[in-house]
Amino acid sequence: MNSIKISIIIPVYNVAPYIQVCLQSVKCQTYKNIEVIFVDDCGTDESVSFIADFIFRNNLAPWQIVHHSVNKGLSAARNTGLRTATGDYVYFLDSDDYI
Repeated sequence: MNSIKISIIIPVYNVAPYIQVCLQSVKCQTYKNIEVIFVDDCGTDESVSFIADFIFRNNLAPWQIVHHSVNKGLSAARNTGLRTATGDYVYFLDSDDYI
């Protein structure tokens, strides 16, 4: 196993039409020493439910969802992810994008 750990931080806010492509792109990475942190920024669609189901169905530990109590915006969501991250390096991925 690679010793360098990468933290991928993905803020999530109303991206239901796009999140599946994002999830698949991260899951298909060949580098395996990663943690994936989704930051739920209190959207009003089913994005977070879809992510939780995807993580469960694919047994994707150490993928995790961190929840905000109110919408705080993209910068705050990224900062929440940074506080949660334990990797040597951090990669910010928008939830409507893919790797």
